[in-house]
Amino acid sequence: PQVRIAGEEEQKSIEEDEVKQIEDSLVPPDDPVEDQLSQIIGLDAIKNQIRGLRRTIEVDRLRGLQPGESDRPRHFVPTGHPGCGKTYAARLLLPMLYKIGAVPSESCIEVGRNELVDARSEERTIEKTSKVLERARGGVLFVDEIYNLLPSHGRQGSQDHGPAALKVLATALPTGDPLVILSGYALDLQRIVSSDIGFKGKLLLRLELPDPTPFELARMVATKLGQKGYVMGEGLTARYIADAIASMGEDWRVERNGRVADDLVHSIRMEVRKKASSGNEMGTMSPSMSSRMPIVMPEEITITVEDFQNAFRNGI
Repeated sequence: PQVRIAGEEEQKSIEEDEVKQIEDSLVPPDDPVEDQLSQIIGLDAIKNQIRGLRRTIEVDRLRGLQPGESDRPRHFVPTGHPGCGKTYAARLLLPMLYKIGAVPSESCIEVGRNELVDARSEERTIEKTSKVLERARGGVLFVDEIYNLLPSHGRQGSQDHGPAALKVLATALPTGDPLVILSGYALDLQRIVSSDIGFKGKLLLRLELPDPTPFELARMVATKLGQKGYVMGEGLTARYIADAIASMGEDWRVERNGRVADDLVHSIRMEVRKKASSGNEMGTMSPSMSSRMPIVMPEEITITVEDFQNAFRNGI
């Protein structure tokens, strides 16, 4: 359905467009870090933290401080609702931390429960986690979905060695080597940080990620479509898509967050395929004729407003 907005919502949409244009104009042409940050949709908390950490590192160098002597946070904890971009934000941080001088090596290791825990014994878990830490020395270790290391009713207590892995990780935090990023849900991370496992007072910086706005979700849709070779036709703009998303209400959007963009892109692609198979554009062809037709490359496909409306109606 076509959507119209007015009043405060319309003014807010105009302001978001203008802010994006200003941000793009302020990117230094010869700064690879800022150039990369400018390509990221939303996640202002992460971008500002990277900029702040970069300035702090530069000041520390001017003061002659050695690694580990600064009182700045050495590790990061992105938190937020499901689908707000916690894992994406952490993966974004990995290469940038080397570029801004936060770590001496480009080494980036991403692990989850399977890479840290050995179900056979606590001793094997300690050894396995210690080896991961050793591999990550000098670089960054990203532990995704760290809540999976907490005790679970689905695992027998004698076989749940996740807490042992957490304790080993905690012993590495005071040195700052490797730099550790922990990602998960806020309540679970709070349980870990406030427990007696060893995470208290270890210079962990918590980054609370906000839910993406309708305009940010719309930009995600446009970017994902462009990456797949699709072109948005006349009238189908990020603002148009944002208005459609906003019309569904905040509760609906927050419940899904980033999944809104993924579902929309999938639905749009399915709509385009359905239209192509029905012969809307070329008429009905015999099997022999269709087999001789050249393959239509994605970059030749334009998404119309009607395509979007059908996809939005049927797929959302």
